Amino acid sequence: SRRTDFVDRSRSSHQLHALAAGRAYNISVFSVKRNANNKNDISRPVLLLTRTRPRPVEGLEVTNVTASTISVRWALHRIRHATVSGVRVSIQHPEAQEDQSTDMDKSVDRFTFGSLLPGRRYTIQVTALSGLGGQEPPTESLASTPLHVWTRPLPPANLTAARVTATSAHVVWDIPTSSTLLEAYVINVTTSQSTKSRYVPNGRLTSYTVRDLLPGRRYQLSVTAVQSAEGDQLHSEPAHLYIITSSRDGADRRWHREGLHPRVLRNRPPPARLPELRLLSDRDAPETQTPAPRFSELVDGRGRVSAKFGGSPGKSVTVRSQPTAPVQLENMEEDQKQVPEQVSLALQLPEHRIDKDGENTPGNCSENPCQNGGTCVPGMDTHSCDCNPGFKGRRCELACKKVPQPCTRLFSETKAVPVWEGGACHHMYKRVYKVHQDICFKESCESTSVKKTPNRKHSNS
Repeated sequence: SRRTDFVDRSRSSHQLHALAAGRAYNISVFSVKRNANNKNDISRPVLLLTRTRPRPVEGLEVTNVTASTISVRWALHRIRHATVSGVRVSIQHPEAQEDQSTDMDKSVDRFTFGSLLPGRRYTIQVTALSGLGGQEPPTESLASTPLHVWTRPLPPANLTAARVTATSAHVVWDIPTSSTLLEAYVINVTTSQSTKSRYVPNGRLTSYTVRDLLPGRRYQLSVTAVQSAEGDQLHSEPAHLYIITSSRDGADRRWHREGLHPRVLRNRPPPARLPELRLLSDRDAPETQTPAPRFSELVDGRGRVSAKFGGSPGKSVTVRSQPTAPVQLENMEEDQKQVPEQVSLALQLPEHRIDKDGENTPGNCSENPCQNGGTCVPGMDTHSCDCNPGFKGRRCELACKKVPQPCTRLFSETKAVPVWEGGACHHMYKRVYKVHQDICFKESCESTSVKKTPNRKHSNS
């Protein structure tokens, strides 16, 4: 199509309207002289080949951010961007002298910037290109709204469990090697049933002790570095560590980092020689030359006798098994060989069973009572079940689902405020509380047994 606009000679510029975006136009400008006989004289035209800008890209957003990469994506409409031939993505760092840009085909709708610095602020823009390529430079659209994105800080390095006991774990790590200053750390303790989080406002922290753990359980510990960025907080990728608490104090402590083979921490005290313990059938029985140690505590329970003994010698100890003993030892006048076998076995170490039939022991796991794939963990008096993810209960009989919902967490930190008193500077300490937005989970549990109970268990974590 052809269109002509007449412009007054006093003007030296003109704007053409209602043009299509991203199209090439051949514009010619010439002067006109009007004659008396209505015949116009036209000068030789000046030609100009130009192209309108294409429409900007739509839906620019960040899809992923790590310590060294930023991923973005955008959209091109099939009709509105029909004249677009390519896309140019650019990234700028405040300390860099010029932008880094890359041209891509129009069929590509995402890009990842790599080799970035951790904990830095970058500005990203995307423009649409229109043109035939080759020698002709493409025409750029107006730049999209710039995205200001911070890369994550580096995670803690060399996360290691220095000591693991039945109820605690002491972990150490190295501060990330970067020029950014950290503000805090977040320590998460995760089991198959729950997650506990602790915010520690100390960016120079290199160790932490996790307490209130359960014996014989598997835990996932994660440590996340936190960096302050223009009033906001940047969280690094968490460093993970898996540990298994010992079933009792003195047992092997197992731990392993993600992707590595399990290791064993041995922290056993040197074995002590057990003192000799004599069992008498009668108070009037003659004493032998072997001295018996003096006891500090003796507990008589059902089917088991446990005692604590000091190192100094003392008098003999008479032990009776109650309330299940069939005979009273003080009334026996026969030889000591007639002492019931279950009483003589009662003074052995805790590892030995008292009953001849080991399946009747309360802490026995010969018949797995755990449901839904749970693992039975034997104990001194009773057993426990280590449930698979998604199950709870004493025997893992409850199937639980977690529904995310927004919530807030309250963290506290101590700040020092300098105060002048009597010509001297003192520091007063006050506790400051911060509210952080977080995602919590509402849990709903239902029994998986054949006879389902109508009651449901709800908990918030």
